[in-house]
Amino acid sequence: MVPPISRRAVETPVSPHRVLVDLALELKAKGKDVISFHAGQPGFPPAREAIEELVKLLREQTFATCCYAPSKGYPRLRELIAEDIKKYGGLDLHPLKQIVVTVGGAEALNIAVLTALNPGEKLLLFSPTYSVYWGLGTIHGVQVEVCKQEIDTEFQPDPECIKEKLSDEKVRAVLFASPGNPTSRVIKEDIAKLIVDLAYEKKKWVFYDQAYRHIYYEGSHLWIQRYTGAEEVVVTIDSFSKDIAIPGFRLGYMFGPEEFIKHAGKLKGYLTISAPNISQKIAMIYLEKGIKEKYLREVIPKYRERRDAAYTALRKYLPEANVIKPRAGMYLFPDISAYLEKTGLTDVEFARRIAEEKYVVMLPGSAFHPGSNRYLRVTFVTEPPERIEEGLKRVSEVIEELEKK
Repeated sequence: MVPPISRRAVETPVSPHRVLVDLALELKAKGKDVISFHAGQPGFPPAREAIEELVKLLREQTFATCCYAPSKGYPRLRELIAEDIKKYGGLDLHPLKQIVVTVGGAEALNIAVLTALNPGEKLLLFSPTYSVYWGLGTIHGVQVEVCKQEIDTEFQPDPECIKEKLSDEKVRAVLFASPGNPTSRVIKEDIAKLIVDLAYEKKKWVFYDQAYRHIYYEGSHLWIQRYTGAEEVVVTIDSFSKDIAIPGFRLGYMFGPEEFIKHAGKLKGYLTISAPNISQKIAMIYLEKGIKEKYLREVIPKYRERRDAAYTALRKYLPEANVIKPRAGMYLFPDISAYLEKTGLTDVEFARRIAEEKYVVMLPGSAFHPGSNRYLRVTFVTEPPERIEEGLKRVSEVIEELEKK
């Protein structure tokens, strides 16, 4: 009999993302024609120019490219990140004192919670939200408070709930993304300003996840870091997974007040020592050579086309679903409660059924909070328009077959 396992490990649930990813891989291995709506990743490979530059670097500087990198990230990469943030957000950052390069945005999230909260204190989340957020509480011994977001209000969090929760002394931080995951919601400016104002007044931290800041089809990203007081309370989480399409390279970063980053950098050195050397090198190639902008100019119109195709096909094949056409992000998040009632299935059973019978893989809403079990998340950037339509047609076929039984 093995020795006891920690309560932390036992109580942390298996990531629903990984379960569906494993199922999709299993179906593909069996030769099935899988239509992938589940993965929260770009639908196109990285820029070929950047890959070729990286291969050249590996050949010419093999040893240097495979060594450890500095714990907080290469100084040159942090300079380039600061320049990028200045270019898009108009913010002035000290590259060495306000930026830490991390192993993806997920590590930045964990470091942020470890830096700001003690066990037993509270973290405010807006539900539904990215499934990784929920695990932060269990892993770090932090309690989670929730303000709900509903499709009827376009997934905007309730201002009165925010006021109530941030008045709780034990709530030490609020974490949210814009554009959001799974909803693709762009936070309204008045709500974002309320959050920053309250956080500044009550001495709370704001963790702002802006991994999707370049994935816009209409409008532009909201830089809450510009608000009065934000320089003291806002810690920004960002990633290279979405904009330059290198999710497998696991590269992200965080920036914020010098005092916060100083302590976050210490923790980073213990957690993963440093972000992968080769990942930092390709990010530098993208930023130094202007490849990022060129790549975004090429892929955003294609993502917009896919968004339009997904929205049109969903309205065509699932007309009783309630869905919002997002102006940013990678996801549709339709309310399919009408179909769940007709079929008698839960969202998890429905998602599994369409995967196993029609080889269409998407995530059930409850993956993003148990209270979101009437939704599905449809990633629209990963398949071309004709495959998107085929996938949603297959979903409607499952419903029709169930209704006949």
